[in-house]
Amino acid sequence: MHPSGNSSFAATYHDGVIHLDEPAPWTEGQRVSVTPVAQPGADELMGPVIIAGFGLAGRCVADLLATEGISFTIIEKNVVTVETQQSLGRHIIEGSAADATTLTKAGLANASILALTIPDEEAVLKATAVARRLNPDIYIIARTHYSSKGMRAAQLGADEVVKAEQAVALQFYDKLRLRLGAREKTESA
Repeated sequence: MHPSGNSSFAATYHDGVIHLDEPAPWTEGQRVSVTPVAQPGADELMGPVIIAGFGLAGRCVADLLATEGISFTIIEKNVVTVETQQSLGRHIIEGSAADATTLTKAGLANASILALTIPDEEAVLKATAVARRLNPDIYIIARTHYSSKGMRAAQLGADEVVKAEQAVALQFYDKLRLRLGAREKTESA
């Protein structure tokens, strides 16, 4: 009980109903006052993110993080891309994600996610192993071309792997399924 005589109870609001975390000693029909507590922002819930590679995949990750208000650092080998992004105010460093010094400089010790979007599978595998050794708690999502390399990335410590050949196969399946479905509708009409 608070000195003012008011009790405080933790609860969650979902689908129009307040769900108390524990029973309250209220009588049936008793009126209560509810004061929402500010939710921490996404950046407060997790550490910063490191994006390795700033091609199409890396840019998509950066856009998502920026929209969510999550801070990130980019690691990129292309000097022109680094200079361009620095001039736009992005936090980007030149180097290889497979290099422990570069990962450390990018803030791996405090990062919560490492997104390995680079198209070089061998660099992804090496970066996965190095990052897992330097920060055992970091969430690693890695990009590979082939399923076999994806399995290797998982063995080295990647939490999730995006495999290009599987993504292409699913796109073919989806596109052809739509086409065959349209053909079936035409034939049955």
